[in-house]
Amino acid sequence: MNVQLLANSDVNETGQTVLIIVGCIALFVLLFTLVYMIIAFRKIGIVAKKLDYLVEDLTYKSEMLTPTVEALAKISNYVDLFESIINQNADALMNYINKNKSSATKFISKLKDIATKEK
Repeated sequence: MNVQLLANSDVNETGQTVLIIVGCIALFVLLFTLVYMIIAFRKIGIVAKKLDYLVEDLTYKSEMLTPTVEALAKISNYVDLFESIINQNADALMNYINKNKSSATKFISKLKDIATKEK
């Protein structure tokens, strides 16, 4: 009976030792995981902030580009209209320009003035 109690005592001590070792390993893994998560969340926060700045910058730049795009669209419409007029009346226009060079230069200067006034 004494031998059996000693054997059970050794098993209990060995089991406790194993449990303590497993608990220490689990505690170490838990601490390592917590430190890693803290570092990862900080990096995620930094990346999210940089992404927010990028989106804000792109939004600001797109708002700045909107008037430019609208002006280009207007100019494109005017050029298309002018091109269609020239294509329809090319011969008459060339005759008029050849005969009236001074009025053609006045017309071109008026077009320049109109283009500069619409800013």
